[in-house]
Amino acid sequence: MQAAEDCKPFNLLRWFAWLSPVVIIAIAVVNGWLISSFLNSHLFQREASISRDFVQNILVADGSLEFLARPDDPVLRERFANTVQHLGQMRDVLRANVFGANRTILWSTDPSLIGRRFEDNDELDEAMGGRLVVHAGQIVEGHEEKPEHVGLDRSVRFFVESYIPVMRPGSGAVVGAVELYKAPLALTEAIQEGRVQVWLTALGSALLLYGTLFWLIRRADRTIKRQHARLLNAEMLAVVGEMTSSVAHNIRNPLSSIRACAELTLESPGEDCSDEARDIIAQVDRISGCITELLTYAGTGSGMGGQVDLASLLGECASQSEATFARRRQRIAVDCGAGLFLVRGETSLFRQVILSLIANASEAMGEGGDCVLRLSVPDGRHLQVDIIDSGPGIPPDVMGQVFRPFFTTKPKGLGLGLPLAKRIIERFDGAIRVLSRPEGGTTVTLLFSRA
Repeated sequence: MQAAEDCKPFNLLRWFAWLSPVVIIAIAVVNGWLISSFLNSHLFQREASISRDFVQNILVADGSLEFLARPDDPVLRERFANTVQHLGQMRDVLRANVFGANRTILWSTDPSLIGRRFEDNDELDEAMGGRLVVHAGQIVEGHEEKPEHVGLDRSVRFFVESYIPVMRPGSGAVVGAVELYKAPLALTEAIQEGRVQVWLTALGSALLLYGTLFWLIRRADRTIKRQHARLLNAEMLAVVGEMTSSVAHNIRNPLSSIRACAELTLESPGEDCSDEARDIIAQVDRISGCITELLTYAGTGSGMGGQVDLASLLGECASQSEATFARRRQRIAVDCGAGLFLVRGETSLFRQVILSLIANASEAMGEGGDCVLRLSVPDGRHLQVDIIDSGPGIPPDVMGQVFRPFFTTKPKGLGLGLPLAKRIIERFDGAIRVLSRPEGGTTVTLLFSRA
């Protein structure tokens, strides 16, 4: 069971397609939440810091700060009352409470709270310790989060609560605290707009990241598949090389003896066995050609070569094939312009490729077909040869496998003609394409690098 799972191919693109969106969206959500939370807390903290500086300055400016330490002094009480009236007039303030050092409310915009003391108040305790405390919350109908929320305007759903420590200048001792309830509409709208922009940016970044990574992974997946196919071909090639060496060693010597005997039979007087002898020679030559094809396919070659005149080579291959075409009442023609068309390669290998493709065209057409070898110049770096036949064409289900070694639809074929041609052409930086035309027939295009 484990071995079967290990052999199961890993689909990189499929795994990435469903797993990466989950990870990328999770990262985008976390980043969006962290940034928006930081934006909220930072802006509220900044706004509270401005309020703290304002409160501290107005209380120090006219000496009202001493009232927090001596709340029974009537002069200080009057001066303090005149000063803190500005707190209630601050923008967006719902309520302002001033606590003395004993945590009792000495002044409030809601007179009913003056003199009250709220024991269970952690934010007030922190403010009395010298820390600026900012808390954002919502007012829920019929429910007060804390006792000091009683009497707040129910029409305001969102508020910011700030506890501002009031310190004595010089010593830094906390003598009281100011509690501000605000409904900062403009600030809340700005934060909401910023939060929307943060989430839109996070979403856009996630989509861009996914699109970029998907393109890279898809390209990598295709590259891996191509390399895997090449690796399989290389492994097959190694097997072919070993097999070819054994076949060549064990068969060629007996074939030579058989062919020699058949030739002697043709030359000997007496009983006429010429037809049988010629058949033996033809079959021996056919087997020898298959062995040569295997050896050529198994060879690696240097890939350098020399110069080959394509026009001359096409004419030579057409001449060699004329007898075969004539027996089948077929026609072969060469369409080349005047001039010297030199490409990089080896004449013997290119001759084998073109003869093999011409033979394929002849077998595909049947009797009475036409084959054209056309030479053209598509660009300054390449020369192109099109081998065009008038046969029935290649079925779509077969087209994708024509370059696979040992794949053939012929009862007596090895399936090495097109793979061998592809291997030889690509060895010299060329390319090969096969096109089955809708109106019938097949075009094999060879692209050669110019010398």
